[in-house]
Amino acid sequence: MKEALAIGIDIGGGSIKTGVFDRLGKEYKLLNVPNPSPLTNESFLASIDSAIITLHELYPIAGIGIGSPGPLDNELGILIKSANMPSLQNVKLKEHLETKFHLPVFYENDANCAALGEATFGAFKNLSSQLILTLGTGVGGGFVEQGKLYLGYKGNGIEIGHMTVVIDGALCGCGQKGCLEAYFSTKGFLNRFFEKTKVQLKDAESFFTEVRKENQIAIDILNFGTVAMAETVRNAIHLLNPEALIFVGGITHAWDLFGENLESLIRTRIFPVLNERLIIGVGGNLAGSLGAASLVFQR
Repeated sequence: MKEALAIGIDIGGGSIKTGVFDRLGKEYKLLNVPNPSPLTNESFLASIDSAIITLHELYPIAGIGIGSPGPLDNELGILIKSANMPSLQNVKLKEHLETKFHLPVFYENDANCAALGEATFGAFKNLSSQLILTLGTGVGGGFVEQGKLYLGYKGNGIEIGHMTVVIDGALCGCGQKGCLEAYFSTKGFLNRFFEKTKVQLKDAESFFTEVRKENQIAIDILNFGTVAMAETVRNAIHLLNPEALIFVGGITHAWDLFGENLESLIRTRIFPVLNERLIIGVGGNLAGSLGAASLVFQR
């Protein structure tokens, strides 16, 4: 009998990535489909169902792991809402999928899943503790110590993107003002650039193209965001004392534009005793669906 595999589902603001993996991290198949339009609870669940049916017909599956932006309830398996998918409200993912497929379903914040996958399979996997930050549409965080993922209350721990960096600052997608995510994320960069220029850029790549073209407004936005990130990370390091600080996600593709400055700012701000052992680096950008599948094998 073949070894049972796990399905991992990575839910993002624009698409749903669904993959099949074994416990060593080997990927067997990966599907990537855009979020349906219009996006409703029903159309969203139907899209997930379709991907699972396709994969379940091909492979022996032991369980399903899911990662999505929060806030969420990991115990009941409910996506409460998401700043990047505002039309979704109280989606009962766990109940729906367990009823339909008769498989165990494990559900956590997407950044927690990314952290677990990176800590289990990434280049820094043999260290005692890892603080992983996901830099993409928004900013997420996860903390793993001795192989154990810190979850917080109902899976809402390490929401580093929603730590305040500017009192009464720019409006964040969460509804509050001054969050890190409003200054250092794809949405943050694009919104700040639009405020200054009234030009709506399409994506992070177009923003970083402006930086490379030495557009001073784009450079100033990136520099301010980098300082905001450094201050937020300083707070997190002083709280958690990780051995490694790992950045993952699409924005790390432009690491050459801000990475050296960011590391320098962080290292000059934290306690020397913590700086001596801290490793800072870019992760392998492992599939978020691999991190979600890891939930199955961990439990």
